[in-house]
Amino acid sequence: MTKQLRNTDKIIQLAKEKSDRTRIKVDKVISKMSIEGKTINFNSVSIEANVSKSWLYKEDDIRKRIEELRNRKGKGQSTSKKPLTKKSLRSEEILIKTLRARIKELEEENVQLKGQVQKLYGELYSKY
Repeated sequence: MTKQLRNTDKIIQLAKEKSDRTRIKVDKVISKMSIEGKTINFNSVSIEANVSKSWLYKEDDIRKRIEELRNRKGKGQSTSKKPLTKKSLRSEEILIKTLRARIKELEEENVQLKGQVQKLYGELYSKY
């Protein structure tokens, strides 16, 4: 008897895509919460993004980002302008990166919707 080889490439690919989608979703949630001035901690992010806290802890970069934002909010920022530290610069860079990705996503959606509108106008024109 020969042992049948299992092809797991597709399963691995789908798991990677799911992980990527989850990472993007969590990044968006963290950015949104940061912009809105909400409390950022593992519990609030897991609830808002609908992911497990264990997943947040397992992903090193996300865990560090949440810890930085949690500590920044916990120290109670004063109204006086302070020079930006490395941590705050990194947080700002992450926020800018996330917002740029969102803008790109919206621009692509806008192009797609414009194409759909043009197609529908063409179909409507050909009917009459």
